[in-house]
Amino acid sequence: MPALLSTQADQLRGDIPSTPGLSQTEPARLFGVRRQALAEWTVRGIPAARQAKAASLAGLCDLLRHHLRPERIPGLARTPAAAYGGLSMLTMIEQDRPRNCAS
Repeated sequence: MPALLSTQADQLRGDIPSTPGLSQTEPARLFGVRRQALAEWTVRGIPAARQAKAASLAGLCDLLRHHLRPERIPGLARTPAAAYGGLSMLTMIEQDRPRNCAS
């Protein structure tokens, strides 16, 4: 497995689900797949078509964990914001616009 895939698979196993307030099934919903498919990615690697979104989600989770108190993350990630056109961070990610969340 290439290093990029391995790193992203590690993020799916640990970094993303360990973000406070993000449930076990929420990352799967953000990718539009079943939880079982997401679990399979941790073994086989993330499909090429999903790698950019996985990297953006992992980066956003990392940013939130390092700059916010854990108890603030769920509310911030789920609250619609004017800067996102009235959408939440999670909705932006689900709609394949995660890069806009960090700006």
